[in-house]
Amino acid sequence: MIQTQIKMTTLYKRLSEVGFPEKFVRDKALPDWWDEEFETTPGAVVEAAAYVSRRLNLDITSLLEPSATPVFKQSCQAKFKTKQGTTNQQLLVAYCMATRIAEMVAYACVQKYNLLPAESKLVRDEILKHQQLVNLEGLLKLCWNYGIPVVHFDGFPLAQEVYKFNAMVAFFEERPVIVISLNQCSPTRLLFILAHVLGQIIKGHVNNYAIVYEEIEIENVDIEEIEAKVFAVEILLGKPDVASSTNYNFKGEQLAAYAQKISERDDITKTINHYALQYLDLDRLDEDSQDYLKLALME
Repeated sequence: MIQTQIKMTTLYKRLSEVGFPEKFVRDKALPDWWDEEFETTPGAVVEAAAYVSRRLNLDITSLLEPSATPVFKQSCQAKFKTKQGTTNQQLLVAYCMATRIAEMVAYACVQKYNLLPAESKLVRDEILKHQQLVNLEGLLKLCWNYGIPVVHFDGFPLAQEVYKFNAMVAFFEERPVIVISLNQCSPTRLLFILAHVLGQIIKGHVNNYAIVYEEIEIENVDIEEIEAKVFAVEILLGKPDVASSTNYNFKGEQLAAYAQKISERDDITKTINHYALQYLDLDRLDEDSQDYLKLALME
C-alpha cells in the first residue's frame, strides 16, 4: 500500500510541471463538488489523485509517490505525424488525454463495428444512397452506422509545453475511434480530415498503433499518407483522376476551394459531438466517467 505524505499543494505543483496548471486541474480533472475546504480533510489527496488519474490518464502510483514524476498510462503505441521542429514529447499530453476520451467513447458505443468497403467508390455510394452530396453529416452518419465513433475533443490545458493536434485514430474495445481536435475550422476542412483518417482505417494502417496528426499535410509523400489522401479525395469528389493526375501534388487550398463548391449547397447544421451524444449510451460508464465525458464533449 502506498504511504503518501504529499499535500494537495504538492500534487498541484507536480501536475503543473508536466503541463496541467492548478486551475485546469480544478476545472477539468476534479468533480464539480470539489472545493478547498474538502482538500483539508484526511485522505483528500488520495481521492484527488484517483479522479486525476482516471480523467487525465495518469498513473496513480506516480501521483502519490513523493519522489515520482507524474507519468501517463499509455494503452497503445503511437505513430506521431509531426511538423518539422515538433517532438513526439510535445504532443504526449494531448495524445494521452485524447486516448482516455477515446477509451470511454469506445466503451459507450453500442453499435457493432463492421468493416467498411475497401473501395472508395463503394464508400461514396453508401453515403449517396441517402443524400445527394457527400458532406460532413453524411460521413459522420456512415462512421457511426459502421460502429466507428467520431468525437471532437480539444479540452487541453493552455500550457506552453502542451501541443495540440488535428486528429488521431486508434483501436479501443476492438473498434477504431476517431478524435478530431482541430478547432475553429470550416465544415469542408473537417470533412477532409475525417475522410483522410477514415482512409487510414480502411487501408489497414491503424491496426497496431495509434496515428496522431499534429497537422494533416496534403503534400506529405509518405506512402501511407498518399494512399489515405487519394482515398479521401475519391470519397469526397468521386474523381479518382483528380488525385492521380496531379502526381500527388493536389494542394490543400485547391482541395478546399474545389470541395467548397459542393459544401456551399449543403446545409450542415449538426456538430460532430451532437452525433456522438445521439449514438453513445453513457449509462454504460461509471458516474464520474459520464460526468467527465459530458464535460469534454459539450464544451
